[in-house]
Amino acid sequence: MNDMAPTRPDAAAAPSAPLEFGAADWFRAEVDRFIEEMGKPGRSLLSFIPRFAMPKPAIELTDAGDSYRLSAELPGLTDKDVKVEVADGILTIAAEKHEAADRAEETCLINERRQGYIQRQISLPIDADPEDVKARFKHGLLTLEIGKSKEARKRVRKIKIGD
Repeated sequence: MNDMAPTRPDAAAAPSAPLEFGAADWFRAEVDRFIEEMGKPGRSLLSFIPRFAMPKPAIELTDAGDSYRLSAELPGLTDKDVKVEVADGILTIAAEKHEAADRAEETCLINERRQGYIQRQISLPIDADPEDVKARFKHGLLTLEIGKSKEARKRVRKIKIGD
């Protein structure tokens, strides 16, 4: 009786090709950087995790009768950091925050300020009019007023429920 696990017949025939720079190399570099940073003050596993998770802004979409109102929380950003686009019924909110570059002579011991790229995509309701979108940005809150298509409003019909 043979206790060895069977091998795939093609496993021995496949040549071992050198890995191109890709996900494995990126991950290896991130692990190396994590190990280097662990000995520095203010560093921990919790400060390392946000690099992997792309944050998504919290949103709220409400029906305001003749329009929809969407608000997105984007704290720490300005209107110049934010880009809003509508294409094929998909609303995209994207923003990029850059690190302050004025620390040339200072050594940062703790940095919990977020930087990088965030994006959120939302499928708009079918009666939303992509040509009628107005945006406001104030105190880290993006508010979009999305008009409803007049043709779609005409197609709505209330039906009376009988006994």
